[in-house]
Amino acid sequence: MSDQFEKFIRDNRHEFDNDEPTNRVWESVYKKLGSAAGRQYNWLWKAASILFFITSSVMFYQLNYGSDDRPIAFNKEKVNDEFLSVESFYFQKISEKKELIYDFEESNIKVDEAFEQDLQKLDAMYEVLKDELKNNPSKKVVDALILNLLVRVDILNKELQELEDYASKNKKEEDGTEEINV
Repeated sequence: MSDQFEKFIRDNRHEFDNDEPTNRVWESVYKKLGSAAGRQYNWLWKAASILFFITSSVMFYQLNYGSDDRPIAFNKEKVNDEFLSVESFYFQKISEKKELIYDFEESNIKVDEAFEQDLQKLDAMYEVLKDELKNNPSKKVVDALILNLLVRVDILNKELQELEDYASKNKKEEDGTEEINV
């Protein structure tokens, strides 16, 4: 039966070549070709997203567990020397500001107790961080120590500003009363 069918097609081939497919057929062909091209782009997008995920994972690992801690572990002495110089600088600033605050106390201006408690808490946290630096030297611990010192300086600055404002306000009130009395 297939031999008869093939013979019929060969004998009548010229009749098949006369008709052209309709526009609808061609649109269907173009759509199918377009979806094949779309599949290639889908594959490219999948490959790009996988590459992005792998790159992001590697960068995340390096930032959190990688090179950030290694240089400090290898250069303990250098980090300790640099940190000691930063620490001595901030300790000097802190002691200067504390002396200024104690000068206000001598002038019978009362210092806020919450301020002193905050400084004590920061001192305790600083000691814990120092122990951690001895046991596990890392950049994160050094940064936390420096942040602690900066917070202390900031608290001292705010307390000094409040005391100076209070003192200048009292001085203006005293000057105002003296002018009235004169």
